[in-house]
Amino acid sequence: MNTITLSDHELMGIQARTLYVLDDREQIAAINEPMDMQPPAVFIGISKEGRFIRFRQDLPQSVRDDILACTAETLDVVRLCQVIATYRKVTDIWMGPAYAFLSDSALPETEPNIVMIDGSNRHLLKPNFPSLHEELFDHLPAAGYMVEGEVVSVCCSARISGKAAEASLKTMEAYRGQGLAPRVVQAWCSEVARQGLIPLYSTSWDNLSSQTVARKLGLHPYGMDLNIRTE
Repeated sequence: MNTITLSDHELMGIQARTLYVLDDREQIAAINEPMDMQPPAVFIGISKEGRFIRFRQDLPQSVRDDILACTAETLDVVRLCQVIATYRKVTDIWMGPAYAFLSDSALPETEPNIVMIDGSNRHLLKPNFPSLHEELFDHLPAAGYMVEGEVVSVCCSARISGKAAEASLKTMEAYRGQGLAPRVVQAWCSEVARQGLIPLYSTSWDNLSSQTVARKLGLHPYGMDLNIRTE
């Protein structure tokens, strides 16, 4: 597989279009998954090349203008929330680094304990990941780490677009800290790339273990995500 050459700003745009459904005006219309959840009021992607901002459809122009003004030079999250709260109450703030898997040249071979999960073997998920067992076909590809006939760690596609897939990683508590997560993420990345999509992996700043996975795999840190939700 060849290394993908994209700017960090281009990757941020691809991520936004993978996480969310954007309308013809590039506004956030919905979250890009079957669950009926309200999308954030604003998504801000920050890379060394600048800011990538997308607003929810209902956000008034005056609020948009104030957000653009207070993010022009610095990122003041408190001020951002105050601006958005003039429209609706802020309920959640999410911030964290965003990574992309741009080449598999440096990754080790997948080991025997790793299995790619599809319709033929999704029963392997049922004991420990029943929700994913039921919703698997919306989250392919999926890679699992097997212990004694059961999947104990799994990486699947949280959201998928025509250009990329965003990773979702879950490991049973008893098996955390044993180095399983990087292995399933590696297998998932390789399969997503094989399908011609860009594997994306993002996490929150307080999830140090997830950041460690990205570092171990040598994923490319292309920026930081911020999204703010409202009532």
